[in-house]
Amino acid sequence: MTSGTSFADPTPAVPETISGSTYGIGYTLTRTDADTLTTTLTGGTFRRAEDGIDVLAPAGEVVAHLPLKVALDERHDAELAPKIEDNKLIADVSAKEIGTWRKTSPWERSIGAGVGIGAVGGALVGGFLGLILGIATGGLLLPITLPVGLIVGLLGGMAAGGAAGAAVPNSQTPDQWQYEKECEYYGDYRVCW
Repeated sequence: MTSGTSFADPTPAVPETISGSTYGIGYTLTRTDADTLTTTLTGGTFRRAEDGIDVLAPAGEVVAHLPLKVALDERHDAELAPKIEDNKLIADVSAKEIGTWRKTSPWERSIGAGVGIGAVGGALVGGFLGLILGIATGGLLLPITLPVGLIVGLLGGMAAGGAAGAAVPNSQTPDQWQYEKECEYYGDYRVCW
């Protein structure tokens, strides 16, 4: 009977350069720094098109098309902005995690649901009361009473809903992972960090 120690090879690193050819056009993809990829063609050229980047064969026909717009979801797209310099395609590839993972308990989820439900209910009641008060003053104070009623109702509803959610007897032991994106909408665009 024998015994010994064996060692596995370390996980191979991502290559700094990838080369190949397709449609008779050679390509070399190189990571030029931590956040930039540069692609060089042999026997072909890059051309900026209206909605992307075309790869042209020596005779001028388009053999590949790289779109500049990528759909993130039904309403939002990400736009890419690579540069073409000396028949090289230079693209920024830096990426960071969006949001965080954290473990939540049933009690926390009850509070969150209560805050959401209370916010909607409070905003509706506050807005209605602000509207009634504005009409009662002949419409003169409507621009003041409606927004104040909405804000007071929203905040009051959130507080009451959160308190009601906290009062529900639930476990405070974290039992479920929840991914929380950190995003804001600016018009038609969503920005996440």
